[in-house]
Amino acid sequence: MALSMRALASPAALPQLFPRLALFSRSSQSPASQWLRSVPSALLSVPAITLGIPAILSDIWESVLRAVPKKKTSHMKKRHRQLAGKALKDRLSVNNCPSCGEPKRAHMLCPNCLSEIRNDWKKADKAAAETTAASKSS
Repeated sequence: MALSMRALASPAALPQLFPRLALFSRSSQSPASQWLRSVPSALLSVPAITLGIPAILSDIWESVLRAVPKKKTSHMKKRHRQLAGKALKDRLSVNNCPSCGEPKRAHMLCPNCLSEIRNDWKKADKAAAETTAASKSS
């Protein structure tokens, strides 16, 4: 009973694959299913659901139904809203630098003192590079 894949995919192969389903196949229809086919579908249809809204709420209901945007929000407007300047928080942890007296954030290096230190390091590096270049040339 070797069936090809194409034969397995056909509905005719179902009784061979599942013998218990063969009992419920279309060839043996019950009288109830035959009667349902003969009755017009209009008799069996579900009546439409209507909303009974009182007259007092009719004005509110109309405004609720109309409370939708008239046009789609553009990409530019969405981006403006998302990327708008957010309110900056005030820094409460501001101290004065003990060496230069300028204001600085607490637990951070003073930017003025740091720039002076970097300038000193650059001068020291240039001087070291000049001395090594002078010693190599002689």
